[in-house]
Amino acid sequence: MTQSKPTTTKQVQGKQKEEQQLLQVFKSLIKQGSYRSQEELAFALAQQGFEHVSQSKVSRMLAKLGAVKTRNSQNEICYNLPDALIIPKTKHPIETIALDLKHNNYQIVLKTGTGGAPLMARVLDSLEESIGILGTIAGDDTVLIIPEDIAQIDAISQAIIDMLDIPTRRN
Repeated sequence: MTQSKPTTTKQVQGKQKEEQQLLQVFKSLIKQGSYRSQEELAFALAQQGFEHVSQSKVSRMLAKLGAVKTRNSQNEICYNLPDALIIPKTKHPIETIALDLKHNNYQIVLKTGTGGAPLMARVLDSLEESIGILGTIAGDDTVLIIPEDIAQIDAISQAIIDMLDIPTRRN
């Protein structure tokens, strides 16, 4: 059995940032281009500086984003993102929606303004793998966030706090 080196918070945050950038570039490629295969997408990602993205990783990202093959204006079948999966926009600054975040070393709870939980869950679900989230469940003003690895719960919580600009409490 091999032992891995302990992962530092900086390493986790660096990997999370890289994953977020990859996902953003990937979404942009699908929206702008007409890619007919996963290999074409992997090649396009390589041209954007993501040389080591495998076809299987492309497949997972397509599934995560809910990409489907549709006909474009030239009648070619290519990958497309359904409008329903685009992250909704709000007129209010994100910091007025996300109010507080706590964890109990197993799960993370995000408190929001009334009606804000579904929006925040949708935002977090769009980033899930890139910041270490397994999934979310939203109520009206509360989001239950399940981390992929509870050993990384502090780093995941901090990444969410930083991304959503949640005010931290002073004890």
